[in-house]
Amino acid sequence: MRREALTKREKRRGISEGIGGIDDRYLEEVEQFKNGSQKARLWKKAAALSVVAVLILSIFLIGMLRLFSPAAAVVYAYTYGTDERLTKAGVSLQTGRIAQGGEQTGHPLMFYLSGEAIRSVRFSCKNQELIFTDWTEKREEYGSAKNFTILYGEDRKEYPYLTIHWEPKETVQKLHENCTIAELPKELKEDLIVMEITFADGRQEVKAIGVSLLEDGTFFATFDDYEIGPSDSFVEREDALTLREQSEIRLSEQEHEIGPDEVEPGEERGSGGEETAQKEPAAEMMEDARKVANEYYAGTVFEVVSMREKHISEEEIVFEVSVKKDGILQDPDRTIFLQKQGKEWEVVNEGY
Repeated sequence: MRREALTKREKRRGISEGIGGIDDRYLEEVEQFKNGSQKARLWKKAAALSVVAVLILSIFLIGMLRLFSPAAAVVYAYTYGTDERLTKAGVSLQTGRIAQGGEQTGHPLMFYLSGEAIRSVRFSCKNQELIFTDWTEKREEYGSAKNFTILYGEDRKEYPYLTIHWEPKETVQKLHENCTIAELPKELKEDLIVMEITFADGRQEVKAIGVSLLEDGTFFATFDDYEIGPSDSFVEREDALTLREQSEIRLSEQEHEIGPDEVEPGEERGSGGEETAQKEPAAEMMEDARKVANEYYAGTVFEVVSMREKHISEEEIVFEVSVKKDGILQDPDRTIFLQKQGKEWEVVNEGY
């Protein structure tokens, strides 16, 4: 230690003598300042390394959180027929439009969902109505309704065949009343379809499609995330009955209204309740027409529930027919037209 101190003093003395005899005290201060600067630089390096280490650790932790946290569900909406994807920015719909007089061409908006495995979707339409169609014929349908829930299942290949048709009936009806598009109230020019989606793994998300009628009769639609708020009371409406449930109610009502002893048109009962042996010519004509109509439906997918006369003449008979398909009562009723060809009746037209 003494040797080291001696060496420092000798160095300072040599420096002092070399530059004109500077006092050793000043040389000691320079030496101390030099040592302090080196320590400061070491502290700065250590602090910088600490900051870098904290950043690296933060990036690692964020990456781990993203790796193990559930990813955001991916669901898309596409227009049926053109397969155009609806986006947050919005797209102009090319599948249908409405003229100023209310004439509608095509379907303004028919869409389907695609993406991750979906368990169910609850649809709620604010102003107009929706029609759900399952082209796979595996799910219950509802007809025209504002709120209903569809069970999707994990087979994503079926999703493009589960279509939702937005039906602006009230807008068309208002335009038929000599109202222009510009004069329509806001609720008939804009609509909102909210979709509460439950995925197969239990996650839930809410999406919404906004639809707007432009003054040229075309439509614009957007698709984005949505948060249900206090003003969205339409979402709280009860789900519509399925077509099957509606069918059961209507059949029950018909059975209640039409007793077992009701007489078919053209038939008579005597005072003792027995049918008269003779039938009037008009009754025979009606019976023949009914037989031809029933034979026609026997070759179709429809099952006749009841048949009512809508128009009768010697040359033409029109029936309004209530039918079931796959056990479900169809709405509306169908109409069948028969004309006399010689002595026989022949079906000339049938449909809604």
